[in-house]
Amino acid sequence: MKKTEKKYIFIFFLLALILRVSFILTLDNSVDVWGDWWDELGWKIASGKGYWVNNPYFQDGPKFFAWRSPGFPLFLAIIYKIFGHNFFAAKIGLAILSSITVVLLYLLGKILVDEKTGFLASLIYSIYPASIFWTGYLAPVTLEILLMVGFILFFYKGEDGKIYKSFIISGLFLGFGIITRSLFIIFIPILFFYFLIKERKNFLKNFLLVVIPTFLIVIPWGIRNYKIFNKIVISSTEGGIVCYIANNSNSLKEPTGYWNPPQEFFERFKGMSELEINKALYKESLNFIISNPKIYLKLVFDRFIRFWRLFPHTFSGPGSSYKTYHQIISLLFSAPLIILGFLGLLKHIKKWRKFLLVYLVIIGWSLPIILFFKTVIRYREPLTPFFIIFSVMFFRKNVEK
Repeated sequence: MKKTEKKYIFIFFLLALILRVSFILTLDNSVDVWGDWWDELGWKIASGKGYWVNNPYFQDGPKFFAWRSPGFPLFLAIIYKIFGHNFFAAKIGLAILSSITVVLLYLLGKILVDEKTGFLASLIYSIYPASIFWTGYLAPVTLEILLMVGFILFFYKGEDGKIYKSFIISGLFLGFGIITRSLFIIFIPILFFYFLIKERKNFLKNFLLVVIPTFLIVIPWGIRNYKIFNKIVISSTEGGIVCYIANNSNSLKEPTGYWNPPQEFFERFKGMSELEINKALYKESLNFIISNPKIYLKLVFDRFIRFWRLFPHTFSGPGSSYKTYHQIISLLFSAPLIILGFLGLLKHIKKWRKFLLVYLVIIGWSLPIILFFKTVIRYREPLTPFFIIFSVMFFRKNVEK
């Protein structure tokens, strides 16, 4: 790496960090307005109290031990172990992660296209409002984005230079992704399919180079859960309810696109275990989908719009609802990035072999959410770095002539 290159990377990292810390300083960092169990679990790990939450369905019910995936709480636990139960320190940690993503995005743009694309993508992401915004809240969005970019970056480094060590690092990122957001597991069959298409001669060897490190990260979580449940569990047990609230006859009537049932609904699950409730909710969702195909298709269309919308709704938000200025800022940045990003994808479709993994990642991440789960705009954020790269490619292709 050249000296000038290092200098610009450092400048972008510093710019990103300054913007994120400046935003964090405008917030009340004495409270966790996000909630949602993340902070609670992180503090429990840090203080040696185990990994569990009170029963989310019944006040007098047994504890839940796999309600949330452990990746983000483990990150918080490291911060809390060093600095105590300090929300400000945790947010600074997120600011650093997001600033590292800026550097990784430069490297990814450079490998996929060229150095200039990497610089421009990195600069855009350093000032991208949503990437700044999510560092101010104790939610896993920032970590998910870092893990996604790291996974793809090191995969391409391994493929580009036949560097097997990079495949291993890519697998480690994927493993941490799976224990942070269960959806990352979809990339294991996608990688198998990818290698089968592109590397038929060495596909099994390369596939295992990625997947074995992945499982080395996931196995401790699986073993821990096996000891508790006597079953192998590597996903969170919240998936069933997130699926059900998005797939029922009331969801279309709700402005959010999902329906939170009253307590009476859950009485039918009284006495069931954590895993049994999760399975029952998935089963109810599937039964609804099979029995109501027309309503289901309407719900899928609604979730498609919500996933790709260019600004958030004002009825939701961390702590309080999003304001009009949030919508305006989001629209000003998201509209060109998503529109130009899609145009860039289409413009370079002839080079599909080169960008195949990125295409598969975009489809593999978005499709399960849209088809089966509650959908909100932040679930799209791990894909944003790829749309930034493709929007830069489209812009350069049409401007630099």
